[in-house]
Amino acid sequence: MPYKMTNPEYNDDNDINDNNGSIPGDKYHPRTIGINELRVEQFMTKKPIMARSNVNLPGGVDIMTTNNISNLVVVENRKPIGVLTEREVLHYLTNYRTIPADKLLKDIVLQPFCTVNLKTTLLEAAKKMIRKKCRILVFSTGSTSTSSEVKGGRARNQDSNEKITGIITASDMAKAFAEQTDKDPTLRSVMSKRIYFVNLNDPIYDAIKIMYTANIGSVIVVEKEKNGNSDLKRRRLYGIFTERDLLTRVLSNDVSIDERVKDYCSTELLTAHMGLRATEAAKIMRIRNIKRLPLTTKGPATRTRGAKGTSISDETIRIDDKYNLEAIVTARDLVDLFQSNN
Repeated sequence: MPYKMTNPEYNDDNDINDNNGSIPGDKYHPRTIGINELRVEQFMTKKPIMARSNVNLPGGVDIMTTNNISNLVVVENRKPIGVLTEREVLHYLTNYRTIPADKLLKDIVLQPFCTVNLKTTLLEAAKKMIRKKCRILVFSTGSTSTSSEVKGGRARNQDSNEKITGIITASDMAKAFAEQTDKDPTLRSVMSKRIYFVNLNDPIYDAIKIMYTANIGSVIVVEKEKNGNSDLKRRRLYGIFTERDLLTRVLSNDVSIDERVKDYCSTELLTAHMGLRATEAAKIMRIRNIKRLPLTTKGPATRTRGAKGTSISDETIRIDDKYNLEAIVTARDLVDLFQSNN
């Protein structure tokens, strides 16, 4: 399966690394301030990783896995035309069971983006992300109302004088909201009780297909109990398989998607109680560097682990091997929650 980079056809522009066509990114460290004072420039990833539009799809996937990113900005004539994400990878693997080497990034439907500037507030950017269902790119100039939306793989309304400065993701926003102390809503309105499961001996392809068709970023991996319970929801939890696992554990190692999902999922499944509030959920995601948090209705008598260096208790964060999952909350859910409460 041709997952590795194939003929990326990079040129030798000074702003793109000759080895993999990428620009190194770095982050500001968040600090505790009021929610209305949070600014995009404080939490964005500066100098986002980019790839030229004539790179083929396996090459784009290789850049994502090499740099451990979920959003790859695709540029043409030095201007962004869209964002390659794990969603496009799921599309091709579900429908074609491979990453086609004859597809160039400019030939596929990329994720749309909206633009903000450095001084845009985090709440403004969050509202734009949720309302327009777009990725957020940060430009050095332009008003906070400027919006470049990509449809069919081409950007519109982009000022020729603007220069891309950064990218801010839902995960970045959720981590930023964890630093504020003004708002702390409940998770009730955004938590999803739509949880999908696969058996640990199912092929990776089954997990990929579920994630793509259900438009979700993860599935829970369960194992059959001795009593032979046929209900996946009532089986013992084994782990979680995410879009990130697909890129870093499967595609980066040329693993066949017919292999068992148990060998490539994350086996440390972190859970929290459903009574958790939004700020604490955001802190857990920041501390543990995760994008989604399964929620339970009761505390199982099992191994527990508190968040190192924080006041979050063992009763909040659990390494759970029971079967009492009731809901799940994601970083994007938290962004939606905070922006709708302001």
